[in-house]
Amino acid sequence: MNFTNTLQNNRMGDFSWSEFLAGSAVAKVVEEVVKYRRRKLESTVNMADNARDIADMHRIMESVVEETSYNRFLLCLGEDSAGVLAAGKNLYITAQYEKINRSEDERLEHISDQIHRWKADVNYYDLYSEMLTKGMVQIKYDTMPPSKLKDIYNTQNVKSSRVYHLMTTKDSAKVFFCSVASTLKDEPSASDRVIIDSAVDKLINIFQKHRKFY
Repeated sequence: MNFTNTLQNNRMGDFSWSEFLAGSAVAKVVEEVVKYRRRKLESTVNMADNARDIADMHRIMESVVEETSYNRFLLCLGEDSAGVLAAGKNLYITAQYEKINRSEDERLEHISDQIHRWKADVNYYDLYSEMLTKGMVQIKYDTMPPSKLKDIYNTQNVKSSRVYHLMTTKDSAKVFFCSVASTLKDEPSASDRVIIDSAVDKLINIFQKHRKFY
């Protein structure tokens, strides 16, 4: 091998090792920065503020069921068993918080215990997709196709509901959303919509504030 070829090979070797070492160094720095930010976040969490925000969420939900004809409010979590929802995976729904108002309908019962990792069916995927795309879906019992959700609405005498997207986590692995349902009306009144939309906006603001924890 002549001197020129040897020099070229050495340069190629030097360049390859430099790139590798530089890449490893950058990856290590990024890893340490992520760890530092996580430790800093954990050390600066104000648990009292977080607890107050959760209490505010419950009060917001209560205001809707008390001040409108929509007498059930569910705050739910949609997630896959592992990672981002994609073809070949399943969507599971869990009710996190629930508020009801039985003053005008004594048949109303809490159902959050029944909705724990509830496996979505075909029609629920359609609803879920529309909610993520539009931000809100309005559902009327009379026009619903046969589905697991319609069976729930039937047993609970739900006439209509509105489903709102609240937050998708940064890794897209979890989606928080809420459902306000009525056993009294097929359509919300203008005043109902104002109260519900205001409540949803407040919930979205709280979730955005807590987005760093997900």
